[in-house]
Amino acid sequence: MDGNTEVINLHPPKFLNNNHVQTIFTTIFPPKNHLKTKYDSDVLILKTKDGSGDFLWLDHNPPLSKSDKKAISWNGYYLVLFHGMEGSSDSHYIVSLAEAALLQGYGVIRVNQRGCGRGEGLSKKGYNAGMTNDVAQIENYVYNIFSKKIILCGFSLSANILLKYFGEKRTIRSKFFSAVSPPLDLKRACEHIDSQAGIFYRKVFLDSFKDKFKRGILSAPNSIKEHAYKAKTMFDFDDMVTAPLFGYKGALDYYRSNSSIHYIHRIKAKGIVIHAKDDPLIPPDTFRSIHWKKIQSLTPVLTETGGHVGFITRKTEEIPDGKWLNFILLQFFKKLI
Repeated sequence: MDGNTEVINLHPPKFLNNNHVQTIFTTIFPPKNHLKTKYDSDVLILKTKDGSGDFLWLDHNPPLSKSDKKAISWNGYYLVLFHGMEGSSDSHYIVSLAEAALLQGYGVIRVNQRGCGRGEGLSKKGYNAGMTNDVAQIENYVYNIFSKKIILCGFSLSANILLKYFGEKRTIRSKFFSAVSPPLDLKRACEHIDSQAGIFYRKVFLDSFKDKFKRGILSAPNSIKEHAYKAKTMFDFDDMVTAPLFGYKGALDYYRSNSSIHYIHRIKAKGIVIHAKDDPLIPPDTFRSIHWKKIQSLTPVLTETGGHVGFITRKTEEIPDGKWLNFILLQFFKKLI
């Protein structure tokens, strides 16, 4: 036992027994994306309700039985998947879970956060770690158009957004949810990625944001753009770019307002929260400091290995593709539906 949480050992293959390799392996060698070729798919474009003029691009795969009578019957549920920072609806963990879910009878909607993936050019405002109003709009849309039975799945930054969302005082449509590799304490996560340990990932994220400003994907006053180009740390970027763009007094105000650790004790919906002890982006100390037994609605899962949204294990009869994350999430949902 580790504090009040049991630690699970995934037993990954030797060449994946490293947190950085776990984190980037499927980014470099992603699974084939059959979601637009092998399965029925369509695009949903939603205009946001905040007056920004931004639009959200959603990729939709209906349940297989809608087009193939021989396919597994629809179980009535839709999974709505939210990617991590600077990811997209085609991120490897989104594609992998979406296909696994379709094969188990779900319908799937994959969300591109503002300005990400195919949503580039549709939103000038961009996204942040606390944009729960977008979650609510998407959830209501799915509820009114596709199914009253909804499961939300968030990864990395979006896992934080979902935990905040379920802990806010608002009407929730979803039956239950998952949060994988969430930065529960944004300030602590920022300190880690700004340390020597996070230098590689920090550069990747900052370069991506700067590139979007240069290409006009994201817009901002020239003074803020200049701060974006000069930023060398995530704290500087959040303090001089993210915070002023979204109406916060500074990075600390932004972190304090949106860190899900301040909301999780109010969550009533059933959810699973997964984190790896060797996550190279988000240290496990925050996860381990939480008294999870006091939050009876949440099931915490801490793994010995897995990196950041990796969680690859050796192939077994139970998990033939070695994708432990898909297995554990769909197993958790199956017990609840």
